[in-house]
Order: sequence, then structure tokens, then C-alpha cells
Amino acid sequence: MTFQQNNWQLHGSKVYNIAGDLHLTEHSSPQEFSAVLDELRARIRALGTIPEADLEVIDAELAETHDDETGDGEAVAGRLTRIANRLRALGGTTTAAIELGSALDTLAQFAGQHF
Repeated sequence: MTFQQNNWQLHGSKVYNIAGDLHLTEHSSPQEFSAVLDELRARIRALGTIPEADLEVIDAELAETHDDETGDGEAVAGRLTRIANRLRALGGTTTAAIELGSALDTLAQFAGQHF
């Protein structure tokens, strides 16, 4: 199967649709992973509806994930899943938090398989 999008062409490769316009493939670099993570961090901060204490914990975990150089995909995936669950727990605050939680779950799947 061939996947084409905006000058992409992948043959027999997995594409992870993280959040709308954020995509990774099994061939994505650590820099591409970091760029997606940075974008999700910015989107979480921009929500403006997450209590400050929760936002600090979430941001600290995302920063730890960003700076993780161990290559331990399970640890990174676990951290991203914890953050996703925390965002979903705040879901009553905003639907966007739930959507970002789902995006982090997809990113966790990528990290668990490709780190």
C-alpha cells in the first residue's frame, strides 16, 4: 500500500497520526519526535483551562520525556500514557484536553515501538 500526503510517499510503512497535522512514521527521527512533543506541549499550555498545579506536573513530565536520552521506549510510552490519563481526568474541564490525551496515547504507541 502506498500513502501519499503533501509530497510524502511511503511504501509498506506505518504512519502515526498523532493529532491532525502531526504525523510520525516508523522512520521518523528523534528530532521529529521532539518536534511533535514540543507542539503538543504548546497546545496543552494554550488550553488555558487546566489548573496551574496540574499544568506544572504535566509540563514537568513532558519536559522529562523530551530530555530522555535513554532510548527506553517503554519508559517514555508509560510517561506519555500517564500524562494522557491525567488530561482525560481533567476532561470535564475541556474536550480539547481529552483530544490531546488521545494524541499523547498515539505518541506513546510510537515511542513504545520505535525507540
